Amino acid sequence: MRYASTRRSARPGAGSGAKNRAVGSNETQPPWRHGAAGRAWLVLVAVGYAAVQLVAVAPGMGLGWDEVVYVSQVDPRVPATEFIAPRARGITLLVAPVALVTSSTEALRVYLCLLSALGLYASFGVWLRVRPGPVVPVAALLFASTWLALFYGNEAMPNLWVAFGAVAATGFFLRCVRPEAGRGPAAGLAVSVAAVALLRPPDSVWLVLPLALALARPGWRCRRAGIALVAGLVVGWADWIVEAYVRFGGPAARWHAAGAANETGLHVSLLDHVRALDGPLLCRPPADCGPVVTAWLLWLIAVPALALLGLYAARRHDRAPTTRHRAHPVTVLHPGGPRVPGGVPGLAGCVLAAVCGLAMAVPYAFLVGYAAPRFLLPAYALLALPVAHAVWSPGRRPVLAGLVAAGVVAQVVLQGITLDKVVTGGLARRGADGRVARALLAMDVRPPCLVYGERAVMIAYRMGCHGYPVLSWPAEPPSQVRGAPAAGTRVVAVDRGGQTPAPFLRPWEAAGMPRRWHAYELR
Repeated sequence: MRYASTRRSARPGAGSGAKNRAVGSNETQPPWRHGAAGRAWLVLVAVGYAAVQLVAVAPGMGLGWDEVVYVSQVDPRVPATEFIAPRARGITLLVAPVALVTSSTEALRVYLCLLSALGLYASFGVWLRVRPGPVVPVAALLFASTWLALFYGNEAMPNLWVAFGAVAATGFFLRCVRPEAGRGPAAGLAVSVAAVALLRPPDSVWLVLPLALALARPGWRCRRAGIALVAGLVVGWADWIVEAYVRFGGPAARWHAAGAANETGLHVSLLDHVRALDGPLLCRPPADCGPVVTAWLLWLIAVPALALLGLYAARRHDRAPTTRHRAHPVTVLHPGGPRVPGGVPGLAGCVLAAVCGLAMAVPYAFLVGYAAPRFLLPAYALLALPVAHAVWSPGRRPVLAGLVAAGVVAQVVLQGITLDKVVTGGLARRGADGRVARALLAMDVRPPCLVYGERAVMIAYRMGCHGYPVLSWPAEPPSQVRGAPAAGTRVVAVDRGGQTPAPFLRPWEAAGMPRRWHAYELR
């Protein structure tokens, strides 16, 4: 598509009409000025995102199991929890600046709140150079208002950061394939892909696959982009591969162990993902995810439907005519923002974001035997971009605009109700961990010690002990637990319930704990 020039004519009579100057005033600004308003709105979205987390989510929320695993690797005051084959070191590096200094969960939460707001701004900000105007801030707002983005914004978990990396990578890719692109977008693409690979290596493959295929599109054959994709994968995977040789017997052995831990294979877990949208953080036995909630089913159906409408809106925007006024060529402003010389057509960018989002959802919907709502965060972040094209259209009729506004309000209400449910449940469970830890400390259980049983990892972290968890009690304790007293380690089993959970605990010394919890000490 040939774009109209925005350069002002030097001929004295060419732009003499005041009307012509008024029409062309916005378009004649330098390209960076087109995104100034969008950048300001994006800053407001990021600030609001951080504020909601700090007020409604972070206060009092202790660390969960996965968080303890990542944080304990760099916290010098506690023993490192077992780091199994599927995990990667990206989150550990992310939390290291705080964990090395303090074990304060509150400090870590504030740090992650602010950092996630910066990540939201930086990742979606990449797209402002592709799609100037209000569409990008709207996309960021739609994503940031989900309960998943709000809850995991201050959690030491990788999925949200993968989402930010994927959004940034697709934006840098679109900037990289422009004819006038310099080295900056290519460097940004390589860094974004490397970050995703460092956080969750398999996810980076599903991100790069559609981007690599997109290089076959006419006009997008960019050697620099291809090199950036390969370099990002190599750098990001390097840590995982080196650790595979050091700890797991090589990449093949680690990959096999990771597959066994994640129950990988041909599965169809779409229904589990729908059930998980209502708030369970993990749909994996023995956890019960409950029934399908109608409101969430409708929401999940609406996301791809709105994405398709967004593709249609982007196509209309691309085909909208330009007007010329004598020697003042003027590009008409459209809902998606003004066209920028050398820009990428909106439809192509939206299609790429949608395809990358769907590609990143494929392994979790069809290759993993269980579900967790956070797995689909990258897909939701990328799909927010075409959905924003459907939501934002200033020129639509009042009735349709009212329906869109009602839909946005319904989205906010649904997300808010679920967020409150998740936060309330999380505070109750993790608060109980703290109470049990304090009760054990009052019993003079001090390091070296080992906590064994239900929620043992979270309880042990608060005490500076080793933790050995159980999902269901075995017939006899594992060898690590049986041999601990001989090594001078004090062993305490914990369980929440009214009966002794396993026969081998009956000879152990029992002690009452807060709110139906029981402790059994191995003597």
